[in-house]
Amino acid sequence: MFMTDHVYKVESSKGSYMYALRLADGVTLIDTSFPGRGDKIINELQADGFDQVKRILLTHHDVDHIGNLAQLQQKYQCEVYISETDMPYVQGMKKRDGMKKIFASLMRIKVPERIQPLPVGNIDDIQIIPSPGHTPGHTCFLFDGVLFAGDLLRSKNGVLLRSKPMMTWDMEKVTESVKTVSGLRFDWVCPAHGEPVKTSKIEVS
Repeated sequence: MFMTDHVYKVESSKGSYMYALRLADGVTLIDTSFPGRGDKIINELQADGFDQVKRILLTHHDVDHIGNLAQLQQKYQCEVYISETDMPYVQGMKKRDGMKKIFASLMRIKVPERIQPLPVGNIDDIQIIPSPGHTPGHTCFLFDGVLFAGDLLRSKNGVLLRSKPMMTWDMEKVTESVKTVSGLRFDWVCPAHGEPVKTSKIEVS
């Protein structure tokens, strides 16, 4: 599914959606979905002309967002970025808390070879928006009028909702981050969980 001429939702990542962005220097991927989907993702990217991958940007460290990271990095020899705060979880240097610790133990994730901290500001035309709450270093991205919300927001029946409390590090910070992204200009909100929502406003209860 195309949100714009340059933004594509990877259908084989349904359940924890990832997105492909076409920039002048190549393709940027947002997240990598649940583990075990790498081959299907690679085949879909190739079939739809999104296989010239330059970089992968991660919204946060949860296993359903980094599940195919090592495979995709090896396939495309691309750069990988995540917030400096969430980086130790991906590298296996820091343990996740609560239910996430259990999920991480059940879904073993290969550590990527190279990973870099996100810079402040932008990468090319992609705006980087720190949005802590769901995880300590959660990050949203804005490109071509599309807000990639990661797990800060989710959608159900076309309605935007906050991150689920039981899977969230700090709900107060989620509320603050929702206010931050609400001040941005966009035409689409694309969460990882739930379908994209065509809207220029974020209204959550």
